[in-house]
Amino acid sequence: MSVLGIDFGGTKVALRVESADGSRRDERLRIGPDEPAVSVLERTFAAAARLAEPGVVDAVGVSTPGIVFDDRVDLAPNVIGWSELDLAGRFRDAFGAVPVAIENDVKAAALAEARAGALRGTRVGLYVNLGTGIAIAPVLDGRVLRGAHGAAGEIGYGIVGAVSEWRAGVPTLEEFAGGSGLERRVAADGHVPASDVPGLIAALGTSPAADEMWSGTVDEIARHLITAALTCDPSRIVVGGGMTRAGSALFRPLSERLGSALPYAPELLLSEFGPDASLRGAVMLADDAVEA
Repeated sequence: MSVLGIDFGGTKVALRVESADGSRRDERLRIGPDEPAVSVLERTFAAAARLAEPGVVDAVGVSTPGIVFDDRVDLAPNVIGWSELDLAGRFRDAFGAVPVAIENDVKAAALAEARAGALRGTRVGLYVNLGTGIAIAPVLDGRVLRGAHGAAGEIGYGIVGAVSEWRAGVPTLEEFAGGSGLERRVAADGHVPASDVPGLIAALGTSPAADEMWSGTVDEIARHLITAALTCDPSRIVVGGGMTRAGSALFRPLSERLGSALPYAPELLLSEFGPDASLRGAVMLADDAVEA
């Protein structure tokens, strides 16, 4: 038996064929900044055909930004053209009778952490993605909570600070603190001696302007995590995504804020699988589809 896992991201596609004996074959594709979604999908199908040679897999698991419905993908603002894509239909056409399971990328990562990673054995936990996008996935008794529409944990749509107008469908927390939003703020600030997020992190401790911007960003993330944690009282919060590269500059203040504000402070851990978490989750989705 072999299964195919595919993880779509904002700048790459990761594919993995995993066999029952534990052997793996991986391939990665780079996504161009202006590449149409249809082109990304066509290249992915071609790579899958190469990787799965002689062309037989028992099931396919897919991890993708956004919330997938039968005819569209909602809440995927960071991938050009993704929202107009009939992703489920295209996969059905490409793989025919082979079972295909599609899940949001953060929930797929949470599944991997819950079954085999840093959330394993945790009765109530949260997986947090801090990257280009910001979202959480609640895990209850080993199961990832999806919500009525599959949008449980989309805290990137939370309101930041005082607002003069209530808006729907604009990821205000994500615009402020997500990787792309933070990078835009860094580039537009005339006082921070950096042009991107790695430069901002490198300037911490030497630039008051960088310290202030980073502290404000972590504060805003912490506020939303505190509210989320108050709804389910997790014993453990696991953090993944590109912003974790900041290391202690992120984890120390975030842990302090959570510990100060919550009645029962959860354990705060780094994702065990890192950037591979969503792909691992996609493979697990495929395994589940075979067993079903």
